[in-house]
Amino acid sequence: MDSIPELAGAARGPGGGGVTMAMAAQVANAAGTRAEFSGMSARGIQVRLFLTCWIVYALHFSPFVTREAFLMMSVAERGTARVDEYAGMHSDLVTFPGRGTYMTNNPGASLAAAVLYWLAQPVMNRIAPVRPPKPGEAVSAQTKEERANRVRFYRLARERGLDVRMGAAASFAAVFFMAPLAALSAVLMWRLFGHLGFTSRMSLWLALLYAFGTPVFLRAGTLSLNLLVGLLGLAAFALLWWPAGTRPEWEKWRIIGAGFLGGYAVLTDYSGAVSAAALGLYAFALQARKRKLWPGFRFSLWYLAGAAAPVAFLLYWQWISYGNPWLPAQFHMPVDTFKGLYASEHGVGWPLPEIMWGLWFDPMYGLLVYAPVLALALYHVVLVWRRENRVPLDVTMFCWAFTAALWLFLSCIHYTIRYQWIDGVRYIVPVVPFLFLLAADVLARAPRAVAWSVGVLAVVESWTLAMVREHPMDCFHRVFMEGPELPWLTILIKTAPQYAPQLAQGASPFGLFLVTGVVIWAIWRARAPWDSMEPQRNADQNR
Repeated sequence: MDSIPELAGAARGPGGGGVTMAMAAQVANAAGTRAEFSGMSARGIQVRLFLTCWIVYALHFSPFVTREAFLMMSVAERGTARVDEYAGMHSDLVTFPGRGTYMTNNPGASLAAAVLYWLAQPVMNRIAPVRPPKPGEAVSAQTKEERANRVRFYRLARERGLDVRMGAAASFAAVFFMAPLAALSAVLMWRLFGHLGFTSRMSLWLALLYAFGTPVFLRAGTLSLNLLVGLLGLAAFALLWWPAGTRPEWEKWRIIGAGFLGGYAVLTDYSGAVSAAALGLYAFALQARKRKLWPGFRFSLWYLAGAAAPVAFLLYWQWISYGNPWLPAQFHMPVDTFKGLYASEHGVGWPLPEIMWGLWFDPMYGLLVYAPVLALALYHVVLVWRRENRVPLDVTMFCWAFTAALWLFLSCIHYTIRYQWIDGVRYIVPVVPFLFLLAADVLARAPRAVAWSVGVLAVVESWTLAMVREHPMDCFHRVFMEGPELPWLTILIKTAPQYAPQLAQGASPFGLFLVTGVVIWAIWRARAPWDSMEPQRNADQNR
C-alpha cells in the first residue's frame, strides 16, 4: 500500500527505528497530513477518530451485568466494598462467614468505573430507581432467554427491584467508561503508527482496523477487566517507548506514569502482573541501553515507585475483604468451589496443554478464531530478517515476550477451560494491541488488494461478534440468516413483556445504523468546528 517515506527510511538503522527515524517521520507526516486530508489537522483527525470509535462502540453496548458492575454499584452508591445486596446473584460474589459478601476478583476496573458512576447518581436515581416489589405483589419475570443461569439472575433482579437499575448501571459503564477508553486506545495507535513513519492515511486505516477488526470491538461493549488490562499495558508501553523521543526532561515522569499504569493493571486483575513485570523489565532494558547497566537499573527504579501505590492498595483491599493481604480471593473461597472441578486445589497449577491450545484455537474462545488478522504477526519475523520492519526490533521482542509470558501464565489458570467459553475470548485479550502492532507492519507491506480484503473480512467478523455476542458460529448464522442485531436491543426484545410490549415481535436496528452513519459522515465532513467562525486573514492584511 503506502510506501515508507524516504526521509524516515533513510534515518532508520538496521533492525530497528529509534529517535532519528521517528523524528524524521514525524516531520514528514506533519507536513503531509493536511495535504492527505484536504487541510485537516492532526488534532482534527484524532478528535474525529475518537468520536467515531466512541459512537460505534456505544451503539453496540450490552446491558449484560458483569461481576465488576456489582462492586462498581456498591462503591458508588453505598461507599462500601461489601456487595451484600447482590448476594447469590453471581458465582463470584462469595459470602465469607463473619465478614459479609465480597467480589472475589481484583477491584481496579470497578473502582475506576465507580468514579464516573458516582457522578451520574442524580441521573441514575431519577431514570432507574430501585423499586422492590410491595409485600404480596406478584413479580413477572418473563423472558425469551433460555439459559438457566441468566433466567435465574433475571428473576432475582426482578424480585429485588434491581433489574432496571442494574441494566442502567451496566450500560452506563459500557458507554461512558469502556467505550471512550477503547476509543482513546485507537487514537494512541494512530499516533504510534504516525511516529513509526506511516502516512496519516495509512495510520488512520490501521487504527480503524484495530478498533473494529479485533476483539477490542467486542469487549468494549461491557465493563471488561481484561480489555482494561490491555489498554493500561498499551498506554504504559507508549510512555516507556515514545518513538518521537520528545521532551527528555519528562522521562522520569513517563517512567513513573508507566509504573502506575502497570501497577493499576495488577489492581485490575492478577494477569496484569505479567503486564507489569514485562513493562518493568522493558523499562530497565531501555535505560540500561541508554545509560549503561547500573545507572540504567537505578533510573528504572522509578517504575517501581509508580507501581507501588496501586499494588499497596490491592494488598489493603485484600486485607479488608478477605482478612489477609497476601493471598488472593481463590485461597479464601469455600473448598466446594473448586472441589472435583480441577486438578489443582485452587484452580491454579502447572500449564495444561488443552489450555495452551485453546487460548489460540478453541472455537469458543480462541484468539485466532475471534481475530484471524492477528496471525499476520507471525510474518513479521520475515520483515525483521529482511530488515524491512518499521516496528523496531526491541519493540518486536517485547511484543513476543509479553505474549508468550501471558500465554504461559493463563495456561496455569485451570478454570480457563470451564468458564471462558461462556463469554468468548477474554483472558488473552491484553496481548491484542501488541500483536496488532506487528500485524499492522505486515499489512502495510501487503499488496493493496490483499490488505483491503483482509481488513474487510476482519471488520465483518468483529462486527458480527459485537452485534450478537454469542459463540462465533451462532453469531454468523443469526446475522447472515436473520439480519443484523444490537446487543441491548436483543435483550430488550427478550424481556419485552416487562419494559416494551411493542417490541415483543422484534425490531430492526437498520434505522439506528443509518442515523449513526449520517452522524459519522458529518463528523468527517465538518471542517474544524472548534475553529473561529471568521477565517484567519493573512498577516500582511492585518498590517
